[in-house]
Amino acid sequence: KSPGVGTAPGGRKSPGVGTGSRGGLEIEYCFMLPESLKACIMEHNAGMPVPSKIDSQSGSKYVFGGLLSFNKGDADSVYDYIGLFKNEDGTKLKMFPFGLDPFGNFFCVKKDGSVVFWNHEDGAEEQVSPSFDDFVASLHA
Repeated sequence: KSPGVGTAPGGRKSPGVGTGSRGGLEIEYCFMLPESLKACIMEHNAGMPVPSKIDSQSGSKYVFGGLLSFNKGDADSVYDYIGLFKNEDGTKLKMFPFGLDPFGNFFCVKKDGSVVFWNHEDGAEEQVSPSFDDFVASLHA
């Protein structure tokens, strides 16, 4: 099995997500997610990765704590955070959050498909991977 996102804490499979909620977000914010990210969300919604470390393209080291939940009302739901990433007009997204690190920072996908680390304290972003597929392939122990 290739590295990727697995089960939630306690070994239980994370709750699934319907195509309606994820698709609704794509339509509402005019932001199409990469197909591989959609498949990952469908299979591992709110899951935690094993292995979980990743290095940015500039050499910074990060820990991918897990996928956000795509179910309304869950802890660490994308619905709780998506407002942080809206454009000034509030209708579209600058980037789409899909995961967190253990310190409340976000991993996001940009419109060009690249994955960035977004620091919640100062809004700084750093490119981690050129694509979501590369992001998953780069996870290490």
